[in-house]
Amino acid sequence: MMVSVDAIKSYASIYPRQYIAYRVPPAPANNDGDNNNNDLSSSMPSPAVTIDGNLDKDFWKDVDWTDDFADIATDTVPKFHTRVKMRWDDEYLYVGAYLFEVFVDTEGSNHNYKEFEINALGTTWSLLLNKPYADNGGENSKRVDADGEPAKCVILFHVKMPIPTRYRHFLHVDGLLGYDMGPHLQSAVKVYPDGAINQPTIKNICWTVEIAFPISKLMERNSLAKRPVNNVFWRINFSRVQWGWKLNEEGQYEKEPCCQTCATPGSAAEDNWVWSKQGEVAMHLPEKWGILQFEANRQSDGKMRYYDEWPCRCAAMAMYYAMKKYHETEGKYTTNVEDLKPHANSHFPICDEAEMSISLTNSGYEARASIASYSASVNEERYLVVLPDKLTSDTGSAVTE
Repeated sequence: MMVSVDAIKSYASIYPRQYIAYRVPPAPANNDGDNNNNDLSSSMPSPAVTIDGNLDKDFWKDVDWTDDFADIATDTVPKFHTRVKMRWDDEYLYVGAYLFEVFVDTEGSNHNYKEFEINALGTTWSLLLNKPYADNGGENSKRVDADGEPAKCVILFHVKMPIPTRYRHFLHVDGLLGYDMGPHLQSAVKVYPDGAINQPTIKNICWTVEIAFPISKLMERNSLAKRPVNNVFWRINFSRVQWGWKLNEEGQYEKEPCCQTCATPGSAAEDNWVWSKQGEVAMHLPEKWGILQFEANRQSDGKMRYYDEWPCRCAAMAMYYAMKKYHETEGKYTTNVEDLKPHANSHFPICDEAEMSISLTNSGYEARASIASYSASVNEERYLVVLPDKLTSDTGSAVTE
């Protein structure tokens, strides 16, 4: 697919970071024709590597690191280095990192995206967000149902209280709450040196994380998502929330006022370091996340391919942000694109090169933008769909003058 230079230039200044993840070579079959990594107690193969938190093994040896994390919203250089490696196969996305949180949107719709958190003790939490919190979104996780039994949670809502609006989406889909990436998710941490957690007398060097994400769970409720194959793109970001700590007179840890990038530098708040900058202290803006490019192997050209959908995505999100501001000011939606221009967002300016239109719906509106051989639609809940004007087998683009 050919993408014009003018289209690329329209939102080039906010193009996010991008990473190429290469496929793990298939394991050789044993004498019975079975994959050696198959877990006979499960219908899903085991990960291609033992997940133990150690990133020094051969599995990660030749895998490139991402760029170091940056401050989420400023140009301040983080105090500590944080970075990530990724690989994939038919069943898993592998992540090896120094980090805390992972965010994945497999279809780029801004809805039904996944978040995963892990700490140095290896405690994990995974959740599914039906839409961003700013659009009245809510989480679907084991935390929603404290007993870990989704059906009981639904009964509790029905019998004792109205179902909160932010959870109705999930109940409408399958009647259940309590999303979790298990049981096939595998994760582990390794602390350097051993035994350094919460031990002030031992100097802590770092801790590393290793995760095997089941692709089927990352793609759950993402009907438009494409499974990883050569030149498929997902949206992803990583976050490290860094608090300052010091020892008090009793030899116990307590938070230290040393925030680097807060409104008041040195205050007792956290720093937020991310792989791809968000431009503001807000991770739940999937349209700003980085780009994950899947490649089959390094024998392909190995080039970072331009994300063809980017100009069209940005043009649609520009309409979303401008309409949100217009609605806050006027108390209504409009079908006139010209009405939006005075309310344009500085990060997503209105794109004059795009063909744009708006129609009102029962719930709000649908805005449409077409540019660079793609068409996108977005609604008042940030739900974004992008499709090529003409289907093509080549998702990586060439650039034409």
